[in-house]
Amino acid sequence: MAKPSPLQVRNIVMAVLMAAAGIWNGLRGGPVWLTVIFGVGCVLAAGSAVLNGPGSRP
Repeated sequence: MAKPSPLQVRNIVMAVLMAAAGIWNGLRGGPVWLTVIFGVGCVLAAGSAVLNGPGSRP
């Protein structure tokens, strides 16, 4: 398996942090719109990590 690039590592870390923040916000009864923002950010960061994979470079 190929070693992940620094950009992929950053995106994966951000996706995990946003998922944790969204779960924490939802469990403590925070605003739904903030949980949705964390969810969208998590999906975008995970998608970016996949799209910036080792096979995406020419």
